Amino acid sequence: MRKHRHLPLVAVFCLFLSGFPTTHAQQQQAVVEVNKRDIVFLVDGSSALGLANFNAIRDFIAKVIQRLEIGQDLIQVAVAQYADTVRPEFYFNTHPTKREVITAVRKMKPLDGSALYTGSALDFVRNNLFTSSAGYRAAEGIPKLLVLITGGKSLDEISQPAQELKRSSIMAFAIGNKGADQAELEEIAFDSSLVFIPAEFRAAPLQGMLPGLLAPLRTLSGTPEVHSNKRDIIFLLDGSANVGKTNFPYVRDFVMNLVNSLDIGNDNIRVGLVQFSDTPVTEFSLNTYQTKSDILGHLRQLQLQGGSGLNTGSALSYVYANHFTEAGGSRIREHVPQLLLLLTAGQSEDSYLQAANALTRAGILTFCVGASQANKAELEQIAFNPSLVYLMDDFSSLPALPQQLIQPLTTYVSGGVEEVPLAQPESKRDILFLFDGSANLVGQFPVVRDFLYKIIDELNVKPEGTRIAVAQYSDDVKVESRFDEHQSKPEILNLVKRMKIKTGKALNLGYALDYAQRYIFVKSAGSRIEDGVLQFLVLLVAGRSSDRVDGPASNLKQSGVVPFIFQAKNADPAELEQIVLSPAFILAAESLPKIGDLQPQIVNLLKSVHNGAPAPVSGEKDVVFLLDGSEGVRSGFPLLKEFVQRVVESLDVGQDRVRVAVVQYSDRTRPEFYLNSYMNQQDVVNAVRQLTLLGGPTPNTGAALEFVLRNILVSSAGSRITEGVPQLLIVLTADRSGDDVRNPSVVVKRGGAVPIGIGIGNADITEMQTISFIPDFAVAIPTFRQLGTVQQVISERVTQLTREELSRLQPVLQPLPSPGVGGKRDVVFLIDGSQSAGPEFQYIRTLIERLVDYLDVGFDTTRVAVIQFSDDPKVEFLLNAHSSKDEVQNAVQRLRPKGGRQINVGSALEYVSRNIFKRPLGSRIEEGVPQFLVLISSGKSDDEVDDPAVELKQFGVAPFTIARNADQEELVKISLSPEYVFSVSTFRELPSLEQKLLTPITTLTSEQIQKLLASTRYPPPGEMGASEVLLGAFSI
Repeated sequence: MRKHRHLPLVAVFCLFLSGFPTTHAQQQQAVVEVNKRDIVFLVDGSSALGLANFNAIRDFIAKVIQRLEIGQDLIQVAVAQYADTVRPEFYFNTHPTKREVITAVRKMKPLDGSALYTGSALDFVRNNLFTSSAGYRAAEGIPKLLVLITGGKSLDEISQPAQELKRSSIMAFAIGNKGADQAELEEIAFDSSLVFIPAEFRAAPLQGMLPGLLAPLRTLSGTPEVHSNKRDIIFLLDGSANVGKTNFPYVRDFVMNLVNSLDIGNDNIRVGLVQFSDTPVTEFSLNTYQTKSDILGHLRQLQLQGGSGLNTGSALSYVYANHFTEAGGSRIREHVPQLLLLLTAGQSEDSYLQAANALTRAGILTFCVGASQANKAELEQIAFNPSLVYLMDDFSSLPALPQQLIQPLTTYVSGGVEEVPLAQPESKRDILFLFDGSANLVGQFPVVRDFLYKIIDELNVKPEGTRIAVAQYSDDVKVESRFDEHQSKPEILNLVKRMKIKTGKALNLGYALDYAQRYIFVKSAGSRIEDGVLQFLVLLVAGRSSDRVDGPASNLKQSGVVPFIFQAKNADPAELEQIVLSPAFILAAESLPKIGDLQPQIVNLLKSVHNGAPAPVSGEKDVVFLLDGSEGVRSGFPLLKEFVQRVVESLDVGQDRVRVAVVQYSDRTRPEFYLNSYMNQQDVVNAVRQLTLLGGPTPNTGAALEFVLRNILVSSAGSRITEGVPQLLIVLTADRSGDDVRNPSVVVKRGGAVPIGIGIGNADITEMQTISFIPDFAVAIPTFRQLGTVQQVISERVTQLTREELSRLQPVLQPLPSPGVGGKRDVVFLIDGSQSAGPEFQYIRTLIERLVDYLDVGFDTTRVAVIQFSDDPKVEFLLNAHSSKDEVQNAVQRLRPKGGRQINVGSALEYVSRNIFKRPLGSRIEEGVPQFLVLISSGKSDDEVDDPAVELKQFGVAPFTIARNADQEELVKISLSPEYVFSVSTFRELPSLEQKLLTPITTLTSEQIQKLLASTRYPPPGEMGASEVLLGAFSI
């Protein structure tokens, strides 16, 4: 039971007491005994929430504060908004009186971010608001409370941030409307009784929950219960020449970033590390270090092992024999999840299958990260599941991977690859095992029979749990047991043990699939298909079918059956792919005697797959598939077609229901068929099967979006856009667009389209989020093979989205400025080039490129300079170095991180004040041209920034600050105003700041800058106190 299960009773008790009349003496005593506490309100400020909802939340917070005893020695309040970034509205020490706090709350405007990163926001609050500098009374041990108010599901992982809140003794309340994820709210909250879900963010529902919130908010105390998440993780790193000394720092930083995000401890997560090339070498074992700082200390000193060979197989065997043991610190006997993360840059020179299978059989969950020359097929065989393979084009992409890996590393377990909590009952399933009983298996049938026996033995067989049917096929089908005949595990196992091969010369797989659908997956045979129970078909195929399988397979899946296949001997892979929902559901055996090696994988799939293709849903919709047809897609084009076919098969296609069109594009665009070309599902499917690759060097996604709006979503092409029918546009691409997608995306959405972006491989997830109707609609997968895993999500989105839902989700569309805007201005980028920023430096460079794209760069218009800094500053180019946009872009593309251990922001600011914003070096400051500084830093400054920041602004320069893991107070001191402070958790988020930077850079005048600077009082350098600057900055 939960530790705080009596909280609701406490709240009611407090309310009960508060209802009694009190004497004057009692009232005085109540004031004296106010429970001091510091409360942060963290508010969803995303554009998806909407202005009306935001205003209701704002008024609600004001009402809560009105009823609290506010004061420096009583209850203190701070407020922050978040979306894709976090913006503090005010700190604990900003407003000392209740009146000032309420006034500040009522002045709040929505942040209007495009995405919702709740995990990052929770970390921000913990690191930046519950601090002495922000006014938190740490020395007094005042209770820390957080009230989260959100209207959506987080786009980032919240489990670790929620745990960190509890470890920091921050007691969280969670308030969410129907758009929020209740499971997320319960994970974040101090106790489930502190989760509040009003019907909507309107005055009446919020007012109704006010008493239930106020009581615990005034009285709650205690220590949050932190749930232990034990797991043992071994990192197995390629230390060969394939990685090399140049790239090894990327590998080292990748591991350090992951370790930094883990809850390290002897009773929590243990970590070990092995390098390998010709031979494996242990760096440290699971029981070597017990603290995060010790592990990071070792990692900082880590050097490349070296060696020309790469024996992955022997390294896997070594890890299994020496590290996943009690002597090696493993808790495998205590059933603690065991994980292995292999990172390699080349193909193994020795045999690895036996070792990989041994790890799988032992229940060790193996993840594989491949870079450079790593072999994808090899990694998919080593990994516990192909979805646990992550491929990078080069090592510079590694810094972006920890964010993808941290959730599976901390939540997945090998018994089904499912998220914690681990103890969940197995849901109901009907499983038909349909095995090849032809001459293909004569002499080897006992192996197959034993394999089937072991699979069934691991399932929860009973009438109200998993039901089993068994059949063989060759020329025809022989049913060994129906779903209603042998309903206990002993009965069905006894039947399997006695089974004999059917025999037969032909292999009519198509007939067998049709038979299964008509006579086994039916109520009369014991199937619970009409009750919505999951229906699985497990096939073993050892040869090519004598008849066609496509039609029967399609009908079977359309009925809701999910097929899995064991591929053996001479089975045709292309034929089998027509049968399954995803290629990941085909398990290939090296040989029949080794088919037992696949047992853990099939049991994992049977337990973890939760449903198949959604049943068709009626409703009028126009659906357009916009497919990347460039040369980069050639190898994956068959899987792309199959994906489109599967989605179409889930739709209720018809003239008055769902219409479908397909368009291909590369550097040109080609309609394949229009919305009025085909009016039944089979015709559309046939047309999709006939598609051939368009070809072409580059996918120009922006131009293709505009083409669809002008030529496809029109009445003459079959669109019902004028009738208000939803226009869904599914964009699939495997590369970054060769042209700009930002304005075309806005134009398409304004034109009535609802884009859903699916990025494969090299596609840019930021582009996909930009293209999509809302960022939540964007999907990213590493390879074409994973398309099958997202097909259900896309099908459900297409079938279930209603006009009302789309109206509610309608994004606020703000087009970017036209290229070449801004007039005369001088813009200096002061960028962190230290070791800390190095792994993500490419994102800094890309941000500068994209901003320059939109500026009117020229000697007489906008001038640009770039300065790097770390221990000291380094001039890349001055304001008068380049006179054209092309020259600036070429110089930006050549930027490389300068290196260095320190992040000396103060000396860098001083340098640009005295050496860059000067007339001889290209600045037009004396002519009154607006002067801008864009500072990008990867952390808190190692030197003082106070005096240099004041000096810079006294020159009339307008600084904007962007920082990762930085000190918020420090950024406020530097920036023109708090409005121009941008915090990110990773530099991958930089594209979301483009619009927020472009608007002030291109519109602020010198007079406006001077006015903003004048509103903040700056004493002469050397005489400034930190609190003076902070309060002054918030007085704008």
